[in-house]
Amino acid sequence: MRDQVFKAIDVADEAALKALLDQDPSLAESRSNDGLSVVLFTLYIARPELTKILLSYEPELDLFDLAALGGVGQISVMLATNDKAVHEFSGDGFTALHVASYFGQADVAKLLLDNGADIDKIAMNGSDLSALQSAVASCHSDVVKVLLEFNPDLNVRMLGGFTPLMSASALGDQEIIDLLIAKGADQNLKADDGRTAADFTKLSGNI
Repeated sequence: MRDQVFKAIDVADEAALKALLDQDPSLAESRSNDGLSVVLFTLYIARPELTKILLSYEPELDLFDLAALGGVGQISVMLATNDKAVHEFSGDGFTALHVASYFGQADVAKLLLDNGADIDKIAMNGSDLSALQSAVASCHSDVVKVLLEFNPDLNVRMLGGFTPLMSASALGDQEIIDLLIAKGADQNLKADDGRTAADFTKLSGNI
């Protein structure tokens, strides 16, 4: 049944998903073999209508679900009883700070950092992503501003040797580019393929 839930979500079959959940509401708490919840899965694939369906069955949400959804109050309660949760990794190798940063939850990111989350912790999935890179990748300047208050490594490199500035330049996000440069990001670093941030800016067509 769990696999059927993931399949219904993967093909965006709302009717099939509802039928499965009506039969067994607990399936709204299903997880993949690596521990990824169905709620977070719908968020990753940008299917808010499916997220809404799952949430209507009132599943128990974990820290990573709440980080993506913006559950500041619930996270505060969690951290009050388990302050080490900010250091844990999700099934797909991200911390709650990575997740909050990627999904644009600035308030959650600040809460996690205020409670000891490591600003420079790297994802454990081969991507070598930091929270800053997660925020840049999804163009969330409000989150970037929060992260910059906690002095992250501005020149941290993800897989391929790309820095946050290179990513912002490739995306043509001028606001984030300006924020990173103002904070002191190195504009002359080269990725593994030899390209600099300026080269990515040219590639994006924003020159």
